[in-house]
Amino acid sequence: MISNLRSAFNRSSDTASRGSRKMRPQTAQFLALLTMITILVSTHTLASESFPLGILGAQGSVSAGSNWILVETVAKDSPAMKAGLLSGDKILGIGKSNFQKHSAKVDSGGTGPQRSLGEALDTTAAHQKEEKRHLTLQIRRKTSEEEGEENLKLKCSLPYRPSIREEAGMNQLSKQARNQLLKSLKSAGYWDSPVGLTGDRVLTAWACLSLMSPGTAEEEKQIESILKWLQGPENRAWIPTDPLQKGPDNLSNWALTATVVALSEAQIRKPNDERAAVIQTICDALVARMNEEGLFGHDVSTGYKGKGFNVINTLSHLAWSISEIAGAKISEKSWELSLQQIRKSIDPNGGIRYWTMKNTGTADASLRTSSMALALLLKPGEEKLKTRFCTYLDQYRSRTREAHAVGSLGMLLAPAALWQHDRKAYQRFLDEWRWYLALMQNHQGKIVYIGGKKNNGGDSYLGKNRIACVIALMILNPPKEQLRLYRPN
Repeated sequence: MISNLRSAFNRSSDTASRGSRKMRPQTAQFLALLTMITILVSTHTLASESFPLGILGAQGSVSAGSNWILVETVAKDSPAMKAGLLSGDKILGIGKSNFQKHSAKVDSGGTGPQRSLGEALDTTAAHQKEEKRHLTLQIRRKTSEEEGEENLKLKCSLPYRPSIREEAGMNQLSKQARNQLLKSLKSAGYWDSPVGLTGDRVLTAWACLSLMSPGTAEEEKQIESILKWLQGPENRAWIPTDPLQKGPDNLSNWALTATVVALSEAQIRKPNDERAAVIQTICDALVARMNEEGLFGHDVSTGYKGKGFNVINTLSHLAWSISEIAGAKISEKSWELSLQQIRKSIDPNGGIRYWTMKNTGTADASLRTSSMALALLLKPGEEKLKTRFCTYLDQYRSRTREAHAVGSLGMLLAPAALWQHDRKAYQRFLDEWRWYLALMQNHQGKIVYIGGKKNNGGDSYLGKNRIACVIALMILNPPKEQLRLYRPN
């Protein structure tokens, strides 16, 4: 469904430059389609999850209740192809162990075939001795007879790759993610998303932040170009002189909050008067766009018939917190007014609900809760709230991929909050998602997107494999503490 609707997001042919971007698609159409996809996908549990099979060099899928992986494609000259794996095969287990059943429940995470395969590949490929880099795949294959199947065992040899549990493995994946991101960077200093300027701005801001996360010097020139582009035409980040007027695209509060986080991190590292002015402009615009009750919308009007929605509140709090450290002046009145809405929206389990309304659930709360936790962790006070939010993120770490229509964004911010609050909780998160980091990197080193169990429509807007690189960087680099987001007060 998403692929069919995406055809409506064709680009126009307007010119683009560092300070001026193409206008595509029509903003009203963009918002209408986003709403349609969100409603349709979020109310429909996907029949199966398609995902890369890591260093095997294949693509597979799992369905709820099944204890096998259905092989969809096998790459040429991959370890999977050399072992004899075919499209249509079912992988039942590894060695003498069968897979557990896969579940569509968000709290099951990758438990079942995904976790078992990812962790086994990560362990096996990390052996220094070639003779130990083998595993046996239990296979069920259709025979030539009608509806007949046979069980096979395929011995698969793997190339060397350090484990995600080792520093060498984390550094190798981090370097690959940076290199892959930069290959798709436009010369004007931005990444072009499939859906136009909003997607460009959101993707570029989070990608820029992720490139700063390891603190390496190799990308400094590109980062400066990206930061300049994010500042936008006339150094206003595409905000009209009257911030209550719509800019050139819809959903702009998503872009503004992401942009100011990236600019503020850069400002803390290397102060710059021009950048400081842009940061202040964005912070003031967010204040202007919040209504008198402390509610936000996607852009200039309060969303959902005046109910608002909390994710822009929590992202605005994060934007204000990091901007204040970077030297911006923040409205305490606006902070407190927005915080009142968040207090009303805290579920008994510690997650932040979509709205203030009770019983609306927290299955997709990772982005709201992690961004608010980080916002508070960057400031003194509110210790009970910090602990409550971080406890939720730790306890429910297996559901972190589920966050509105952009499951990626919870995966970006939760590791930072957990690292700041409790190093052991961060390690539990890393252990939880080890299978995910192992499977996202194929036999050639390319990083491939792995979606959540429900609505991944927003990640499609950003470009899935690129946002996968951003996820990898933001998960792996908190221990380096090169971002202010990673450093406790």
